[in-house]
Amino acid sequence: MASRFEFTYGRWAAGLAAMLAAIAMLRYPGGTYRDHSTRGYSLSHNFLSDLGATVAHNGQPNGTGTALFIASLTILVFGMGGCLIGLIALYSRNTATRRLALAAGVIAAVVCASFIGVALTPEDRMLALHIQLTRLAFRAFPLVALLMALASRADAGVPTRATVVWALLTVILAAYVGILDWGPSTRTSSGLVVQVVAQKVVTVAAVLLIVFQTYVADRRLLPAAVDSRT
Repeated sequence: MASRFEFTYGRWAAGLAAMLAAIAMLRYPGGTYRDHSTRGYSLSHNFLSDLGATVAHNGQPNGTGTALFIASLTILVFGMGGCLIGLIALYSRNTATRRLALAAGVIAAVVCASFIGVALTPEDRMLALHIQLTRLAFRAFPLVALLMALASRADAGVPTRATVVWALLTVILAAYVGILDWGPSTRTSSGLVVQVVAQKVVTVAAVLLIVFQTYVADRRLLPAAVDSRT
């Protein structure tokens, strides 16, 4: 049975991860994929993974930023993973939803492991593996949201807004996969901006929508689960 601990921890983890990422941005020496002469971090021209490079695009060392990026992404993955564990436990209360929720959990484990791999493979040292893990994580992530949407829809005790939000997350993640695979190339200035901005939008949206689901569970699902046991 899920408890509020997973959800509370997940929210605090998201806040701490955001703070560490912001500090890493402030510490980033400079340079982008297309222009190595820029100074500092650009929200529209630097990928989040640039924060984890041991050497920035401008050639300067980025040791502090790398450590902050690893810590930020690891904390976020464990925090959001904990939230998903709690939600999967709630959606597994009956046979109609259990298989869907457990399948979502298996794929979510792959997503989380892939993102941890992303954190531990600096793009300036292991670019090919870094990109493969990133693509694996984002390609599998929409399946998690879709299965959770189906599980919540099949559970009469889950509010409709929870299903709608899971469906919305599915669409957002699937759209980003489309941008990754068929969107404009980073070899052009406009293409780089599209890819960078899309990455940040989907990351923020995914975290916020999962956090939203924890509040829905707190207010509607957990009290009902407790009542059913008393």
